[in-house]
Amino acid sequence: MKFERFTSNKQRTFLLTILLLILIITVAGVVLFPSIFYDNWIWKYYWGPVVADSQGGTAVFNGVEAHEGYTAISEITYGVIVVIALYLVYKLLKKLEITVDWRFALALMPYIIFGPVSRVLEDTGYFKPPVVYWFISPLIYLQIAVYAIFFLLLGHYLEKKYKSLKLSVNKVLFFAGLIFLIPSFALIASWILGNQWGETEGIRFDVFLIVICLTFLIVSLVYLFAHFYKKKKELIVYKNPLNLSMLAGHLIDGITSYISIKDPFSMGLYYSEKHPASNFLLEAWDPLFPIVKFLLIIFVIYVFDILYKDELKEYVTLVNLLKIGILILGFSPGLRDLLRVTMGV
Repeated sequence: MKFERFTSNKQRTFLLTILLLILIITVAGVVLFPSIFYDNWIWKYYWGPVVADSQGGTAVFNGVEAHEGYTAISEITYGVIVVIALYLVYKLLKKLEITVDWRFALALMPYIIFGPVSRVLEDTGYFKPPVVYWFISPLIYLQIAVYAIFFLLLGHYLEKKYKSLKLSVNKVLFFAGLIFLIPSFALIASWILGNQWGETEGIRFDVFLIVICLTFLIVSLVYLFAHFYKKKKELIVYKNPLNLSMLAGHLIDGITSYISIKDPFSMGLYYSEKHPASNFLLEAWDPLFPIVKFLLIIFVIYVFDILYKDELKEYVTLVNLLKIGILILGFSPGLRDLLRVTMGV
């Protein structure tokens, strides 16, 4: 036990030292060599795209252009940050002894939905500088993470302190999340009903219905296949609601991108893709992106719940947390894109 604690302390010290060195080097670089460290690195790849997004596409600082969207460098950086954040959240949940399952995922849904909904409101021009920057990724997701962790800790405190109230972490998380989500939904509904404060290409319920129906159809077929193909009992994992949610979230993303960018039904759509990886797949073959999304999630479920099922029995919290993270990575951009198309933004 002492050795494990010693090893854990050494690991924490090492990680904190690395992070501190990166911070010191970055700050020193910005002060001593601003053209290299700020203009051509931080501005070009991280802050500039946020400003460019708020200005409609391009922003210039000291002659360096930044464009909205993501680059390979920024995607790798944010990917590393997400992995580190998931690990830290995992350690927090383990320490608080909070069960991470489908119910916990449902408790997080208001926050998961609030992200893309508020991003769409930013797309409509509802927010103005400097507030608008807080509703552009990645800052919007940092903001949501702060809300979720705060109410998670509050819910844990209330659950332990006031047991007679029959409060739980999940209840506090869910209902607190509605505080942010309901006003956002009200603004979306107002826009759709005609109270529009910005430019629109028209409301497209047809696209919304096509994406939702196709997603529902594919997920239902997976469920039915797992239900009726009883020779393989392990396929029951494809009926798991958290697994099906992952699949639905990434299908919404893939199908929306395919329909809105490639316009296979000649609906007069005009959207473009910001992510280099998905753009590559769409350019290689029009329907390849949603197909890869589908196969990838099917494979992820297979790896977690079938191939390494026994080995991961002791890591249920981590596995389910990773699944929620995977759900967010697909559902958030997918819902944002779907709402943008639906609202004609």
